[in-house]
Amino acid sequence: MWDDAANHGRIGENQYTGCEENILSHPTLSIGSQCPHCAACDTVARLGQDKPKIFVRLEGGPLITGTRFVAPTFRCNLCQDRFYTPVPDFIKNASKYAPSCASTLAIARYSLGIPMFRIEQDQTMHGIPVKDSTQWDSHKGLYSKVCPVFDVLQQKAANGSLAMYDDTPGRILENQIKGIPTHTTAFISVHEGNKIHLFFTGQNHAGKNADALFAQRTSEEPVIAMMDASPSNIPKHLSEGLLARFILCFCLVHGRRKFFEVMRFFDKECDLVLNIIGLVYTNEEQCVKNKFSPNQRLEYHQQYSKPLMEQLFIWLNNQLVYEQVESNSGLGTAVRYMLRHWIPLTTFLRVAGAPLDSSWAERAIKIAIRHRRNSLFYKTAKGALVGDCLMSIIYTAKVNGINPYDYLNTLQQYADAVKENPAQWLPWNYASTAAASALTKTA
Repeated sequence: MWDDAANHGRIGENQYTGCEENILSHPTLSIGSQCPHCAACDTVARLGQDKPKIFVRLEGGPLITGTRFVAPTFRCNLCQDRFYTPVPDFIKNASKYAPSCASTLAIARYSLGIPMFRIEQDQTMHGIPVKDSTQWDSHKGLYSKVCPVFDVLQQKAANGSLAMYDDTPGRILENQIKGIPTHTTAFISVHEGNKIHLFFTGQNHAGKNADALFAQRTSEEPVIAMMDASPSNIPKHLSEGLLARFILCFCLVHGRRKFFEVMRFFDKECDLVLNIIGLVYTNEEQCVKNKFSPNQRLEYHQQYSKPLMEQLFIWLNNQLVYEQVESNSGLGTAVRYMLRHWIPLTTFLRVAGAPLDSSWAERAIKIAIRHRRNSLFYKTAKGALVGDCLMSIIYTAKVNGINPYDYLNTLQQYADAVKENPAQWLPWNYASTAAASALTKTA
C-alpha cells in the first residue's frame, strides 16, 4: 500500500519542476488491462489513465554538476595501432561549460551573495572543481551577452512614471586603496506597469546617479520620485522641462523614525505623532486591501488621512511657536524635520499614485547590503559594473515574476538576436520573442 502520510510537506509536488522525472511501471498492469477486481466477478472491464501518485526524493549536490563521457581506446598488442571510440558531435563540439553554468554562477554570486572562492571550495568538496578565476571568466562572458538588455532597462527606467532610490555604502577595493568613498545606489522604476531594479556602484551618490539616468528621459509625462530627505539624494542637474514635471516625495517612515528614536525621553509627545501616522497607514492598508485605483486611493486619503495630517501639522507648528519643546533637543529636531519637509512628505495627499514611503527601495537596497556583507567588496570598477549589470537583470526578472535562471539561459541561447534588438528580450516580453524565434527556425 502507498503511504499517503509519508513524503508530504508544505510545498506541492507539482512545484518540483526542476527534478528529473522517472516514470515507474506497474509490474502487471497497464492502460487497457483487464480490471483484476472485475475479472474475479466474471465481468470484463478495462483500466484507463488516472491521476498518478507523485513521490519526491531530494538529494544534495554542488551548484555546478557535470557528466564524464568515457570513450574507450583500444591498442593492438602487435602493431601498436590505436582504435578510438567515435565521439558524438554534441559532445565533441560542445563547450566544457554549458550556458546554464554561467546562469547558476551569476545567481549564486549576485543574488545569494556567495563569494567565488567559497563556491570554489564547495565545488571541490563535491569533486567537481570550478576555480574562482573560471567563475570570473564566466561572469564576464555572461555580461558581454546581456549588457545590451541592461542598457535598455536603464532607458526604460529613465522614462518611468514612478522612481524610488536610496544609497548604501559600497566597496571597490581599488577605490578603498586610494581613499575614494564608494556607494551603491538601488534605483527602482515603474515603466508601463513593469518594475525595474537597477544597481549602480561607484563614487557617485544616488542624486548623481539619478541625474545620469534622467538625462536619458524622453517622456514628456510627469515622474513621481520618492526618496529620503538626504541632500545627496536630490538630483542637481535636471533639465528645465523635467524640473517642471518632477514630483518630489519624501519618505514618511523616515520622519516617523525620528520620533520613534526619542520616544523614551518624550513618550507622550511621540505617542501622539506615532498614533496619527499609524492611522494614516491604516488608511493605506484599506486602499491596498480594496485594490483601489490611484485616483480612488487619492480620494480615500484626502477624505480620511488629510484631516489627520492637518491636525499633526498644527501640533508640530505649535510646539515651536509656543516654545513647548527645545528647538535643538531630540524632539525639537524631529519636529523641525517634519515641518521643513512637510510638502514632499505629504505628496500622497495631492498626487495620485504618490507612495507614502520608500520601503520598496529600502527592500531593494538590502540586496546590495547582503552582497556586500557576504562578498565584502568588488576588486575593480569593471568588476562592479559586471556585478551591477547581472544583479539588475536578475532582480528585474524576479520582481516581474520571471525565473532568472530560465531568463539568463534564454538570453545566452539567443545572444546574437539579443545584441541586435535587446528591447525585444526584456523580462516581460522575452518569452514571446523566443517562441517566435523558435518557430522561425523550424519553418
